[in-house]
Amino acid sequence: MPKPSEQSILVIDDDDALRRSIVAYLQDSGFQVYEASGGQEGLTLFERLRPDLVLTDLMMPELDGLGVVTAIRHRSPDTPVVIISGNGSVSYAIETVRQGAWDYITKPIHDFAALEQVIAKINDRLLDIATTRRQQALLEQSVADHARRLQQLGSLDPLTGLPMRQQLRQQFDTIVAHANRPKDLFVMLLDLDHLKAVNKALGHECGDQLLVETANRLKEHKPATATVGRLGADQFVVMITDCNEVHGCIQNVRKVLAPPFHLQGSELFITACLGIAVFPHDGESLDTLLQHANAALSQAKLLGVNKYAFYSAELGERLRERMSRESGLHRALERNEFFLEYQPKVKADSGAICGAEALLRWKPLHHAGLIPPIEFIPILEETGMIVEVGRWVLETACRQLISWQIPDSLPLQVSVNISAVQFHTGDLPSMVADVLAATGIAPHCLCLELTESIIMQDSAQTIATLQKLRDLGVQLSLDDFGTGYASLNYLQRMPLSELKIDRSFVKDLPDDKNAVAIVKSVLSLAESLSLTVVAEGVENREQAILLAEQGCHQLQGFHFSRPLSADHFQDLLQRTT
Repeated sequence: MPKPSEQSILVIDDDDALRRSIVAYLQDSGFQVYEASGGQEGLTLFERLRPDLVLTDLMMPELDGLGVVTAIRHRSPDTPVVIISGNGSVSYAIETVRQGAWDYITKPIHDFAALEQVIAKINDRLLDIATTRRQQALLEQSVADHARRLQQLGSLDPLTGLPMRQQLRQQFDTIVAHANRPKDLFVMLLDLDHLKAVNKALGHECGDQLLVETANRLKEHKPATATVGRLGADQFVVMITDCNEVHGCIQNVRKVLAPPFHLQGSELFITACLGIAVFPHDGESLDTLLQHANAALSQAKLLGVNKYAFYSAELGERLRERMSRESGLHRALERNEFFLEYQPKVKADSGAICGAEALLRWKPLHHAGLIPPIEFIPILEETGMIVEVGRWVLETACRQLISWQIPDSLPLQVSVNISAVQFHTGDLPSMVADVLAATGIAPHCLCLELTESIIMQDSAQTIATLQKLRDLGVQLSLDDFGTGYASLNYLQRMPLSELKIDRSFVKDLPDDKNAVAIVKSVLSLAESLSLTVVAEGVENREQAILLAEQGCHQLQGFHFSRPLSADHFQDLLQRTT
């Protein structure tokens, strides 16, 4: 295996901070490292320097990671390329691996030692080529041998014996060339549900047996006009011709998988999600149809297990829009595109402003308006970017609170939402302590709003994290209470200080007797646990009066104010103080 000092690595990433971190780490490890901030620049350096290994980001403007893989594979098939991908794009990274990349690493990279592990694994595969590269004759032989291996692997799956992409493409071309009714050609992408859980619980050998048995069932019970293949991981392909009713084929796949799998003494019931694309409406090549079937598969997975979805132009547009959103979010902090708005919270008995909830907003530089939070916050969470952005929100809100404090007035409290990803990724108590120290905010003036999905885990680690936060002196609020599964049993064990009644219970007050009864029950529960209660979504005077009469402590909603910019919130404070 070559020494680090003998290897050169090209790092391509438009995220300057991440790229420089990777370069610094690899240089410290002894590698010779080159860097490029984009795909085109990277290819230019590759042509001039011919590095031993390329690390490239997947989502980049102009020329993305897929284009880099294709270009390098065309120019130098033996040069390994490793994709660096955000979590929300893992399926695309895997697809890129199938098309020529050697491996991929997911973002965010929490431990850069993973880079050396991937490099070591690649070096094992390249040992013969790397040690003979200096000799031209042996190099040519290595390239030929490697090309033959790739061709063999591209024809049949060594585990299941099913045709893979290359052979499937040939069969697809033959079918299309001889089809009298090409509209009857469907491409179905089948993804087994919970295969990772099987591998984790019973081992990869059991998982492999499951894949083999699935392949055997699909081959045995497929229609005469169907072709079954495998793309790798837990995905199978079924190409169906002369099928007037594709829904019957979907039911046939479900029927094939319905009987239990008996593996290593365990009885497993396996389901699968299906994504379906139709020739030629959804594409005229197998690669395009598989891409669109994969988009439909992603949609099916959002619906749950054992679901299916057909590709549509609207689905493709949503997918492209999501990819664009994800790409833009990677640079949003750097470009100062995020800002906060603040919705006032008032004391129910007096109407005096006692605090505000900080709400994250995103206005891209080259976009006409704001992107709704429901469209970008899930992407931040799925990709892990919410950790860095969440720290920015927390620090910005705390600094803003300091600037608002008016002498001799009621002390204000700022509330900041914490997602489950933030809570369980990294060390949240340490981050909060750092922000408190950096901003100088009094700990009791900071309230962290948590979702029920966090406290419902009820693990020792969850409770320990909550207690560390309370030990810092900050307040902990359970957001949207009543919409999930939190019970008295959970609440008693959690060191909370506040409950927020969800707006869905407030909107029908005061006329709906059931809503009134629910609010009374929540207030009674909170009183027994000595918790402050905040009602969200208060939109009229009648709701505010009823909640105050029933003993609610704080109110929040459009009746008092919509979310405001920091300056407008300060103006409101000065007018009402």
